[in-house]
Order: sequence, then structure tokens, then C-alpha cells
Amino acid sequence: MKKPRIFFFLAALLVAVLPGAAPAAPSDMSALFPGLDGWQKQGGSETYLPDNLYEHIDGAAENFLAYGFARLAVQNYANEKKQSLSAEIYFHGTPENAFGIYGSEKPLAGNYIPVGAEGYVEEGVLNFISGAYYVKLNGFDLGAGGTETLKSLAARIAQAIGGDTALPGILAVLPPGGRVPHSERYIAGNFLGHEFLLPAFTADYERQGKKFQLFIMKAGDEEKARAMLQRYAAMDKEGAALEIRPGDLTIRDPYNGPVRLCWRGAYVWGVSGQVAEAEALIAEIARGLERR
Repeated sequence: MKKPRIFFFLAALLVAVLPGAAPAAPSDMSALFPGLDGWQKQGGSETYLPDNLYEHIDGAAENFLAYGFARLAVQNYANEKKQSLSAEIYFHGTPENAFGIYGSEKPLAGNYIPVGAEGYVEEGVLNFISGAYYVKLNGFDLGAGGTETLKSLAARIAQAIGGDTALPGILAVLPPGGRVPHSERYIAGNFLGHEFLLPAFTADYERQGKKFQLFIMKAGDEEKARAMLQRYAAMDKEGAALEIRPGDLTIRDPYNGPVRLCWRGAYVWGVSGQVAEAEALIAEIARGLERR
């Protein structure tokens, strides 16, 4: 038997005590697993918490914990043809965290379908998000009708979850022009490789043959934004004496090159690199944030 990993326990404890921590996970998620015509549930659902998640997804648990993982429920199904299904429902506390873990696993080019807030299906696999839940379905030897079976189960789980099925609203601020479809991500930690940078919503763009990434960070308040930018500017040996104040700023990141930033209130946004094609989009983000 594997020994519990202290890292997982400490990570879960940290999430629990931080100010503004995500809501507690529901104590029983078994009601979210519906019946499915022609299929039978194989026993009751299994539950995993932050301190034993590695027992189910060893090697991937750290990534899930980074996005506020709180509880996992797993239910297996089988039919008379000896085919089997597995449904995994992960609770991540907030829609942002659920989108973050989903975004870290979703393909850029995939068969996206309208289920929950967003989902995609591949042979034997269907993953989607709904509110603070990330749902992963896996089918084994399902045959020709496998995709429709997965879609049917996904629709019933999404209905059982209920609630808001929209993607995080701040994604709408990222301009649509030139945005690479389904490239949106939520980076919970180590954005641009720096542990002190705040979590960021990002999207990839291509305009006039140039590829780049736009991002938006929400600091919570102006002082937190200032503190983060002061620490970031300290990495810029040429501009370390810059006065950090609301407005435009370029930091020469020794690992990422010039990073173009804008700061207004609790928001910091910009582009990695000095890309002329991004200027109009940065201004569009500013207008979008003013309307929030």
C-alpha cells in the first residue's frame, strides 16, 4: 500500500485556510450519477479527497490540487454486452478552478460539443465542465454507438449538476479578433515561469502572421497589483528604478523577453513580447475591463 503523501495534505490545508478559499465540497456527490438506459451501476460511487487523490490518478494529482481540488466521486457502469463506463466528477470549488484544470487537459483541436459550459469528445472519452465541476467519462469497447452513449450520460450528469453553465465571464474580455479557437486557459500558478505572478486568463492569437499570447490577471485590489509589479520590475536590471504606477509598463523579463503590461485598479493585462499587432487588442481589453 502506498503511503499518503504529505505534499497533498499540506496543499489541501493551504487551500482550506487561505482567505477567500473556495466553498467546501458537497459531502455526497453520488446523486450526480444518473441512471442510464441499458446500463447498471456497479456498486456505489467511490470518493477521493486531496490527501488520497494520488491513489486514483497518481502522477496527475499535483496538477488537480493546484486548481483547488476538493473532492472526486467515481461511478462505474456496465451493460449486458460486458461493456463498461467510468464517470469521474471532480469538484474544484469555483468555475475558474474547474475551467483551469479542464483547460490544462483539453486539446487545441478537438471535437467540441455543447454540454455543460464546454466539452469535447474523442473515441472512448468525453470531458466537460459545468460550474465548479470537471467531469471525465471513459468508455471501454463501446463499439459504433459509443460516442452517443457518452453524450447521453454527459447530458444527464450536466442536468444533475445544474447551476450556471457559462464559462468564466472574464474570458469574454479577451478580444475575439485573431483569437485561436479553444486556446483559452486559466493558469493558477507559475505564470510565465514566475511563482509570484498572479493567476492569469490567457488566449493565443495570430494576426498578420504573428503569433502571441494575451493575458489578464486580477489582483483583488490595487495594492496587491502594485506589490506584484514591483517584484516583477525588480527582475528588470535596466528598469529596476521605474516608478510603479497605474498605466503602461514594459518589463524586460530575463526569461521571457519584453513583457508589455497595463495596470488599472485590480487588473493587470498585456502580452508577452513587444508585438505591434497586439496593441489594438490590448486597448480592446482595457475597454472591456472598464465595463465589468
